Amino acid sequence: MEEKLKPFIEEYSDDFYESIEDIRQYLMRYNKNYREIKNKIHKIIDSNLNIQKLLDETHLEDGLSAGECRDLSQVIVLYNNLQDILEKEIYFKGGMDLYYYFKKIGVID
Repeated sequence: MEEKLKPFIEEYSDDFYESIEDIRQYLMRYNKNYREIKNKIHKIIDSNLNIQKLLDETHLEDGLSAGECRDLSQVIVLYNNLQDILEKEIYFKGGMDLYYYFKKIGVID
């Protein structure tokens, strides 16, 4: 059975980022595309020490090779795809929260 996300207004009165992290966890459990993209990103990063260093803000004396540049470009594209999925889920969760809020204050039955 699919786990339901709780409305923000009931669950997170003062912690917005915790709500976003819960959405990420929800997507990892229930969205196959999100999970596959995330795994592709990790696979590329885990297999490339220079990209790891770059993401850790370490200065690279010799820069990146052409292959590493292609890999980094792919990570960026995949990350943007991941963000698109997350932003759509945040949008729909916001609509769900609005529904629960209107219900709570009696605007709708």
